Amino acid sequence: MDEMLLHYFWKNRIFSRYHLQTTDNRKLIIVDPGFPHRDAGPDFKQAIIKLDGFTWVGDVEIHVNASDWFRHGHQNDAKYQSLILHVVFLNDVDVGANFPTLELKDYIAPQLIAEYERLSLSQELLPCRTELGNITSLQFASWLSRLMVTRLERRQEDFFTTLHLCHDSWQEAVFRCLVANFGFRTNAPAFELLAESIPYRILLKHKDSRLQIYALFFGQSGFLDADLPDDNYYQALQSEYSYLRFKYNLMSIPLKIWNLLRLRPQNFPCIRIAQLCECLYRIPDIIESIISGEDIAQFSALSDFEPHSYWKTHRHFGKESAPSVSTHSAKQGHSCLIGKQTVSLLIINTVVPIRFSYASFRGDEALKEKCLALLESMAYEQNAITKQYAIAGFPHETALESQAILELNHHYCVKKRCIQCEIGNKIITNSC
Repeated sequence: MDEMLLHYFWKNRIFSRYHLQTTDNRKLIIVDPGFPHRDAGPDFKQAIIKLDGFTWVGDVEIHVNASDWFRHGHQNDAKYQSLILHVVFLNDVDVGANFPTLELKDYIAPQLIAEYERLSLSQELLPCRTELGNITSLQFASWLSRLMVTRLERRQEDFFTTLHLCHDSWQEAVFRCLVANFGFRTNAPAFELLAESIPYRILLKHKDSRLQIYALFFGQSGFLDADLPDDNYYQALQSEYSYLRFKYNLMSIPLKIWNLLRLRPQNFPCIRIAQLCECLYRIPDIIESIISGEDIAQFSALSDFEPHSYWKTHRHFGKESAPSVSTHSAKQGHSCLIGKQTVSLLIINTVVPIRFSYASFRGDEALKEKCLALLESMAYEQNAITKQYAIAGFPHETALESQAILELNHHYCVKKRCIQCEIGNKIITNSC
């Protein structure tokens, strides 16, 4: 038994409410359990109870054991003077206060506690898998939709933090988010620093020059600090960057922060930087398009953009490698192409959250619905986590479902918050 479970039982009144009696044998009726209080003080505020026919309104404190009252030092805290009821699972001591105590031990079905402990103490990622067949498609859809909105709202908070750091410049904030997301977790911190090192206003001045865009990004990433006299392309970039660095007083980020080990060729940082540069060159207004553009087709076209031909035969500067044909396009594509799956991830993790943030900023609920509809139109993401949920029986058709599952995994399943998950909630309450 833990206090979180007792909070859940009390809030939802999941206990026998007939013939309730306090520990001093007074008749008790729960009219309203009150609302959860997250700050310091009692656990529930504005509860309403009837005690021997008299109505009381005030606070409720919940503990597993009555002795926790003293262990937490509540007897010396003025915030607990408005208490009308002390709810405990086990009344192991007499608190001796002027409020009654309700012991819930005999009012809660043992099956509820057993099912909760089975789920929350299991070492499995999904101990609920055997009961998922009892969850209806409507229940799945309702919970996953809520999780998706929660995920977008969390990303919205992150974006608004970035926006504040960019002095409320939407273009600068979107630019930073786009560049950071090209890191795809492994090199995300390095790409974030890279984005911060190149003011978007400087990039705009050189948006028509492919060479200068590449020079800015590779130079600021620290990859142009070597001496490669036999590499003509490298020399051209290095020369151009030397001019730009002096002109704008730029300082590159440390080369050592890049992760270069145990990566697939497609994820090598130089390849990702080249892909990013090509996108910024081919679609000069991509930042504006991310914010409010209606047409998503131009983002799908990113998978056809091929970086400078140098990257057909290189993964790093100065190290030539054989060209490799990708499954994306056997005729003209090479591993330096972005790839359709990567483009989908950019839409899911960059375009949708930023448009959702923009919709909130404008108070545009219709645009928010379009963001969710866009996720519903995209395919389910295939990764180590989403595959496990699909096998277990979760819906696995759209990107909205896969994104919601990632939210569920990180914030509920891994943390064993089964009682706060709608699916775990239903499984526990259906156990009686």
